Amino acid sequence: MKLAKEFYRLPLSFDVERLQQELSAFTEEDWRAHHESFKGNSAIALISVGGSFNNEFKGPMSPTPALLQSPYLQQVIASFGEVIGRSRLMRLAPGCEVPLHSDINYHWHNRVRIHIPIVTDDAVQFHCDDKQVHMGEGECWIFDSWKYHKVVNKSDKMRVHLVIDTMGSSRFWQMIDEASLPYGQLDDPSFKSKHLSFIPGSQPEIITEKVNFPLVMPPSEVRLLTQELGSQIQATPNNTPQASERFIKLLNDFALDWQAIWSQFGDDKAGWDAFHRLRQQTLAQAAPLENQVMVDSQTSAMKVLVHLIMGPAMSPELAQVNNAAPQGATQKTTQKTTQRASIPPSAVATKVSEAEPEPSGEAKTGSQLGAGLTRNSPCPCGSGKKYKQCHGQLN
Repeated sequence: MKLAKEFYRLPLSFDVERLQQELSAFTEEDWRAHHESFKGNSAIALISVGGSFNNEFKGPMSPTPALLQSPYLQQVIASFGEVIGRSRLMRLAPGCEVPLHSDINYHWHNRVRIHIPIVTDDAVQFHCDDKQVHMGEGECWIFDSWKYHKVVNKSDKMRVHLVIDTMGSSRFWQMIDEASLPYGQLDDPSFKSKHLSFIPGSQPEIITEKVNFPLVMPPSEVRLLTQELGSQIQATPNNTPQASERFIKLLNDFALDWQAIWSQFGDDKAGWDAFHRLRQQTLAQAAPLENQVMVDSQTSAMKVLVHLIMGPAMSPELAQVNNAAPQGATQKTTQKTTQRASIPPSAVATKVSEAEPEPSGEAKTGSQLGAGLTRNSPCPCGSGKKYKQCHGQLN
């Protein structure tokens, strides 16, 4: 998410000793290597699609067995009182880095990642744009993930952070605006943080995302995102007027044509082919402009178009999830789920202490849990083709 400052320290602190105690209960086998094989990067999923270890973004989120065995981690996550998305323990080995990157996909457009260091060292530095900070153990931070960022571990320690993804309610963002320290004011002597102590026997409710991606993106959201991308293109000084105008016209035409198809089909399966053809046609027309139109010095408008708009604009795999779990159904048959008046109606509050761990045996993948398709699964449209060769294909 784009923020006004690169870093913010939140007015919250946590019991480091208890966090480290629960961390020590995990074995080396519990840690999974980064899905892009970044050296020294590994993680343990705590909240994920379907409650298993996966790298999915789409579908109902649930606590994993790792979280269910960790009462203070549950209390920490629940203490925010927010709708929680993907959350995990993230580990960075000594002498390694989280490589320089920016998070410009749909998931990060309206979400922020909360960082709570559990094990770290002064020699671990978090870089965002041209700024850098050390996040201390037990502290609480957020940062602008839309800017290019990286983490460098020059210590001899295995750095471990608890990371929590959330959109944040008005209450959360009021805390950021009124009580947090933005970069440039981190030495404010009047800053005070509220400490969360471990409460034995506490059974917190964690509110997890139920809806996070659209089956087919509504035209109003397509229009909003294409207009935002157009504004970024116009604000980038090195773009030529001719190339920028061509790209922005493609965006406007795409939004209008998407609206026309939506008016006929809505998100009904009968319209999927028309939506998909429009995506492919627009990408083909935009491809010659990939190296000519940028949104900053390192990021092409084409990259943003693919990851923020085109890919998320249609997710046929969610039709299976929606059919399997209609509105009002629980995420797991053994979980107690409730609706709270103080949170959005799409949110599901799960009392994690009552959720049963996954059955023994081979771990289920997100797609086996109805969380989504693998690339080689049959496409939900019924064509008989593999998903990657049908509605999951973006050229």
